[in-house]
Amino acid sequence: MTEEKKINRNHKTGSGYPLGAHRTENGVMFSAYLPYRRSFELIIYDSRGQVKDHVNMLDHVTASGVMSCVIEGKWDADDSYCYEIDGVRASDPFMRSSAAVRKYGDHVAPSDNGKLYSPDFDWDGDEILHLPYDQVIAYQLHVRGFSAHSSSKVRSRGKFSGVTEKIPYLKKLGINQVVLMPCYEYDEIIRPGKGNVTMENIDYRTDPKRDKPGVNFWGFTNGLYFVPKGSYSNGDPVSEFKEMVKSLHAAGIEVVMRFYFPACANRSFIPSILRFWAYEYHVDGFFLMGSDIPMDMIAADVYLRDRKIYNNFFDKDRITKQKYGYNPNMAFVNSDFMNVCRKYLKSDENQLSDFLYRQRLNPSDVHTVNYITDFYGFTLCDLVSYDYKHNEANNEDNNDGENFNYSWNCGVEGVSRKKSITDLRMKQVKNALVFLLLAQGTPMILAGDEFLNTQHGNNNPYCQDNEIGWVVWKNNNKTEEIGAFVRMLINLRKSHPILHPEREFRIMDYAACGFPDLSYHGDQAWNANFYNHLRHVGVMICGKYARLTRVREDDFFYFAYNMHWEDHTFALPKLPKGLKWSVCFVTCGSQAANLIHDTLAAAGDSVTVPDRTIAVLISKEDKSSAKETKEEMRSEKK
Repeated sequence: MTEEKKINRNHKTGSGYPLGAHRTENGVMFSAYLPYRRSFELIIYDSRGQVKDHVNMLDHVTASGVMSCVIEGKWDADDSYCYEIDGVRASDPFMRSSAAVRKYGDHVAPSDNGKLYSPDFDWDGDEILHLPYDQVIAYQLHVRGFSAHSSSKVRSRGKFSGVTEKIPYLKKLGINQVVLMPCYEYDEIIRPGKGNVTMENIDYRTDPKRDKPGVNFWGFTNGLYFVPKGSYSNGDPVSEFKEMVKSLHAAGIEVVMRFYFPACANRSFIPSILRFWAYEYHVDGFFLMGSDIPMDMIAADVYLRDRKIYNNFFDKDRITKQKYGYNPNMAFVNSDFMNVCRKYLKSDENQLSDFLYRQRLNPSDVHTVNYITDFYGFTLCDLVSYDYKHNEANNEDNNDGENFNYSWNCGVEGVSRKKSITDLRMKQVKNALVFLLLAQGTPMILAGDEFLNTQHGNNNPYCQDNEIGWVVWKNNNKTEEIGAFVRMLINLRKSHPILHPEREFRIMDYAACGFPDLSYHGDQAWNANFYNHLRHVGVMICGKYARLTRVREDDFFYFAYNMHWEDHTFALPKLPKGLKWSVCFVTCGSQAANLIHDTLAAAGDSVTVPDRTIAVLISKEDKSSAKETKEEMRSEKK
C-alpha cells in the first residue's frame, strides 16, 4: 500500500453479519470473508482520495471465520473504502454503493471504491405489480444498447434514465414487462488470454501497452451483484435505477433483471442478492443464468415467493413437491419454443405436431415464457435475411456463435432490394410474430424486432459496443408496417381472454357447450392430419370458455397456418347459429388478403390461404341469419 497510513478512529471486532459495509449505532461495521490470505487490510478514503484510516482485518476474525470490524465515530457522506488483499487493491464484492462512476469502456480506471448505501428514496407508495403471467407482454433489452444510438432520440443515451425516457414508446407498443440484461456493476473490459475464450476464462486484467482491450458488452461475467452499473447512470446509479423502476411501475410495466452467476460465484449468496434487489429496488422478478443455480433454495425462500423467477432449466417436479412449499411464480424460459417455431417457419418437414404442442403449452404447475429471438442469435430481421452467421467483426475468424440458427434468407443472403424477396421477408416476419404473440404462455419480444433491427448477420455480438450490438431506431414504411402489426397483435391478445387463458387448453368439451376449447382441422373440418410432409393446419379456439364481459362470451377464433410453399384450402367448422366467420387479419400482402376475403365471402364454409401465410378468422354476428330467424318467428306466430 503506497498511501500514507493514518489511524483516526476506534476499532473493535464486529458480529460479522451481514457482509459488506453497514451503519451501526456508533459507527460502521465492515464484514468480509476471504480465507487463505496472507494480508487483508481495510482502507478508508476521504472525498479527496486521501487515506483517513486503515485496519488490519486479520485482527478482527469472528468465530465463523468472517473478518468483521466496527469503526466507531462519524462517517462522512463522501468517505469511501476498499480492501487491499495480499498487496492488491480490490473492491468489496458486497458493497451496496460505489464511489466511482466511470465512463463505459474505460479500461484504465482504478478499482471501484465502496460507499455506504443509503436507502433513502421517495418511492411515493410504489409497489411491485404482481401481473399474472397470462397478461404479461415481456420485452428484453440491453440498458446501454437500447438507447445508445443517436436515433433513439433520448437525452440520456445508454443510461437507466434513457429507458425511463422510452416509457411512452413501450406503453404505446403494449409492453408491460421489461427484461433487463445484466445491469449490476461488472467489469466490461476483457483481454483474452491463451486458448479459447469463454465466459468462465475471460481475463479482466488490463495492460494497454501490450494488448488492445475488448469489451464484454453483454455483461455475462462475475460482478458486484449489489450495485447498479455506474456507467449506466448520470452519476448516481442507485437513485437513477430506483427512479427508472418507479417510473416503469407507474406506467404498469414490471422490471425483471437477468443475473449471471459463473462457476466461481458462491451459490449460497444468491438468495440474499435477489432479496436485496427485491426489497431495496422493488424489482418484480429475476432471470437467473449459470450452472448449478440453487433453485430449490430460491423456490422455497419466503421473501421471494411474490417475485417472478425465470430460468432456462430446473427440476420442476422436485421443486413443486417441496415439503415447505415453493414459489408459484417460477417459469421456464428455454429454446424449445424458438427452435420448433423457426423450423416450422422455414417449412422444414415433420414439424407440425411439435409446433402445435409448443403453441398450446401452458402447464398448471409451472409457467412458460416463449421467445423466437434472444440476445444470443439472429434478430428477427436477420432470421429471414441470412442462412449463415456473419461474425467477422468479432475477430474470431467467424468461429464463434451458434452454427444452427434454423434461419432462411428467403433466396438472397443479406440485404436485398428485390421486391419479391422483401415482400416474402415481411410475410415471414409477421408469421413469426403471430407464432409468438398468439401462442399460449408468456411472449417475450427482443427489443428492436418490432422495427426490423438488424445485427447484419452477427449472431454473437457479445463484444460489439456499436451499431451492431445497439438498437438502431429505424423509421420507414416497412418498419411502421411491422410496428403497427405488433401493436395490433398485442392489443388483440389483451382484448380477448380466450387468447391468453391462465392454463393450458384441454382439447375437450368439458363445458358441455358443443365445442372443445381447442380443436384441430385440415382440408376437412374436424379431421386434421399430422403427416410428416404436411405444413398446414387449422386451429379453432372456442370463445365459450372465456368471457369478454359478465354477460358476453368471447369470440371464436380460427387460425389457418400454411407454411407450405403452395396455396391450401381450409374447410371451416360450422359456428353456432347466428354467427359466421370473418377475416380478422392475414400476414400476406394486400392483394392476397383481398383474395382471402373474397373466397371466404363467396364460399362461407372454406377459405383458401396463399403459400407461407397465416389467416386468422374471428366469429361475427350473422345479420342475414338473424333476419331469417325473425322472419321464421313471425311466420310461426301467424
